[in-house]
Amino acid sequence: MKILLTGDSIIARHEGLNEPRINYELKRRLGNIELVNTAVSGINSGAFFARLSESVLKAPTCDKIVILLGTNDLATHKQVPIKQFKRNMELIASGIICLYWPKNVILVSPPAVDENKQRVRNNFLVKQYAKVVEEVAQEYKFNYLDLAQEMIKHGNLENLCHGIKNDGLHFGKEGYKLLAELIMKGIDNVEN
Repeated sequence: MKILLTGDSIIARHEGLNEPRINYELKRRLGNIELVNTAVSGINSGAFFARLSESVLKAPTCDKIVILLGTNDLATHKQVPIKQFKRNMELIASGIICLYWPKNVILVSPPAVDENKQRVRNNFLVKQYAKVVEEVAQEYKFNYLDLAQEMIKHGNLENLCHGIKNDGLHFGKEGYKLLAELIMKGIDNVEN
């Protein structure tokens, strides 16, 4: 199976490895898998749409595509209004539907944050932007993974959001384990 992973820093970060940490975690669990990762740290939905050709359309065609956006759109110091975020996500969805059957697309919510450390994001905003991602997934009949809710259910945001930056947002090992497990469940649901 070949999977395209794309989006923002949550998908892009290496966290001390020679490859994106999410690639490493998925390969450990799935073995015979080929991963293409075109994620860009700091990107928001508008910039992602502007780069859609480069990030998705010109990338090798894969069996599945996983997209995680919204993390930078909801940041209060550079916030994209929620209506514009929804328009951007709809433009992205309409752009990729020409290459990927809806059942092969997995949209992932932005992650929850450790509010004790994160200064420009909070879980109230995360929930609002995650709802938009869910609505777009329903509208286009894509699969949806609520990463933020899974992190909150896990209950230890301080540990999940403790990566090298230790900023309450970027994951460490535990956060990537949870994300990899969630993506695997999403892929299993797509397969069935």
